[in-house]
Amino acid sequence: MNCNNKIKYPNKNAALVALSQINSDSSNNGGIQTAYECKHHECWHTGHPKDYSDNPIARINQIFEQNQPKRKKRNN
Repeated sequence: MNCNNKIKYPNKNAALVALSQINSDSSNNGGIQTAYECKHHECWHTGHPKDYSDNPIARINQIFEQNQPKRKKRNN
């Protein structure tokens, strides 16, 4: 999943606060969104829930991404 352009929330609570605003917006006709942890960016994002039950390759990629170890932060 390419999430480089998504908003990076520092924690789950911040993402859930944003979700409450996103999902309550009457002009949001894109459907309900959810929060998910991004191990690649070490943050949380919001997005539409995905159903990969009919796409096994995408499901394998999703499982792989969820199980990636957290990256160590560099000291500059």
